[in-house]
Amino acid sequence: MKLKEGFHSKISIETIKGMAFRLENSKAAVKLEAIIGKIPILKKLNNLSIKKKRAVFTAILLVIVVGAYSVVSGLFMGESQALEYTEYEVSKGNVTVSISGSGTVEPIRQYDVVALVEGEVLEDTFYEGDTVEKGQLLYKIDSSDMEKTLEKANISYEKSQMSYQSSQDAYNGLTVTAPIAGRVTEIYVEKGDNVSSGSKIGAVVDDTYLTAKVPFNVNDIGNLYNGQSVTVTVENTFEQLSGTITKIYNSKRILDGYISVTDVVVTIKNPGALSGGTYVTVNAGGVDCHEGAALECTNEKIVTAGASGMVTKLTATEGEYLSRGGEILKLSSDSAGDSLKSSELSMREAELSYQSTQEQLDNYSITAPISGSVISKTVKAGDTLESSSSAQTILAVIADMSTMTFTIDVDELDIASMKKGQEVNITADALSNRKFTGYVDNIGLLGTSTNGVTSYPVTIVINDGEDLWPGMNVTADIVIDSAEDVLTIPVAAVNRGNTVLVKGAEGTEGVNQSSAPSGAQYVRVELGLNDDSYIEIAAGLKAGDVVLVPAAKTESETTSQMQKNGMMPGTGMPAGGGGMPQGGGQMPSGGRPDNSGGGAPGM
Repeated sequence: MKLKEGFHSKISIETIKGMAFRLENSKAAVKLEAIIGKIPILKKLNNLSIKKKRAVFTAILLVIVVGAYSVVSGLFMGESQALEYTEYEVSKGNVTVSISGSGTVEPIRQYDVVALVEGEVLEDTFYEGDTVEKGQLLYKIDSSDMEKTLEKANISYEKSQMSYQSSQDAYNGLTVTAPIAGRVTEIYVEKGDNVSSGSKIGAVVDDTYLTAKVPFNVNDIGNLYNGQSVTVTVENTFEQLSGTITKIYNSKRILDGYISVTDVVVTIKNPGALSGGTYVTVNAGGVDCHEGAALECTNEKIVTAGASGMVTKLTATEGEYLSRGGEILKLSSDSAGDSLKSSELSMREAELSYQSTQEQLDNYSITAPISGSVISKTVKAGDTLESSSSAQTILAVIADMSTMTFTIDVDELDIASMKKGQEVNITADALSNRKFTGYVDNIGLLGTSTNGVTSYPVTIVINDGEDLWPGMNVTADIVIDSAEDVLTIPVAAVNRGNTVLVKGAEGTEGVNQSSAPSGAQYVRVELGLNDDSYIEIAAGLKAGDVVLVPAAKTESETTSQMQKNGMMPGTGMPAGGGGMPQGGGQMPSGGRPDNSGGGAPGM
């Protein structure tokens, strides 16, 4: 059905396109955007992206300009043309507000395998396209020279350890201690004496147990055995003590008078009063030893200085019993402390050198940094890595293709609508018959400004993206709001003032109906969400109502009408070039946001 209303000549499609391009990039469009954005009725346009919003505001401005020109042209030239409409029955549907963006598919992780060393590649263990595991050996580089360097570093480290231990012993030697548990029998130095390393300091004997090596006649040895209890008699006091045979010698010796004897070692526990040198005799099972012998301490140590220094303190006294490690005296020496610190630093330096060399040797075995697929291999066994380029040469590229991602740029007005985990609908140029889904994985905080517009990177993870290859172009559609099962009409059907032409309606009171075509009236409606094509009607219409939607004319129709009106196509000026005709008239109030040229009802 076509309804006609008296309006005047229109500008050609090419002229409108040129005007639109110039307006969209002009200061007028920017100023109009700031003004219109504050109008309550049009505030929902702020939900659109900057590009879409700028296009809508430019369209509105273009409508005003074209509409004004059409009215003036019609009033001055006296020509008219008809505005055509199509009918649309109001019905329920879904409206989805989304943000779109394009990007390039990439693996979630991708690493370049590089060499940090030089040398001949002795071995490679994989092919391009293989799947490798993290830590798997990829390349083996000739490391013979580095192995020798490591051996030298190890020798140096061991030497430094020995030097440090020597310095540590010397420093510890400033405190002279008892090497065994026993009695201090002698101290050879006094406080203030200077002693050298290795000089005698004193003597410590362990006289807890005493031994005597006594001879028995060889004819009696057959009746003796190790562990046999014996009676020990102290010659001076005739005190008798219990003892034990701890050793019987296998050899014999001849005493004066050609008497053959065998030595037997007897051990007794010191009751506390005995000391080394005391003579005793032994009776074993009723058999007396041939002659007595002197008791000896089981352990006796001469204490020597472990370092050179001056005696600053005598801690023990002669006759005092000390446990093993008990302090006897102290020495002081500045050089011992300095030597210890120096050797400690030298050892640490040698250790670091050894560790560094070991790490360098590890670099000759190149392993996979991640698990994934080998998507590129540029070096093989037999190639030589040069020192000048080894750090920059990419040997292979490994990508974790288990998960694919891409990044889109979202402008500053839309970024607040983004949330981590948001569902994303994805299409791929190379797989036009496939639909993919994903989710927002990361929203970048560092924006990039271009021509006064700031955008932020949003990373999207693709679900089940096995069929997508790195480098493929994809488009994301992120739903930020939606309304389901609501009344909808084409966006183009909405006029300024939130009015709609409704066939057979009575019209809204207070709305100017003078420009309404025959059989239809303007009805004010309450708007909801809208996408590029349809808008939600929250109130004012019901299902089944028929609204009129302006039908855009083709370019040939517009050009023909302009020629009929005496206009020059592409200029919007009269063919005669005489400028504006005389006369005057009022401009109609407003225009349509769809650039149809139709008048809008006044208030």
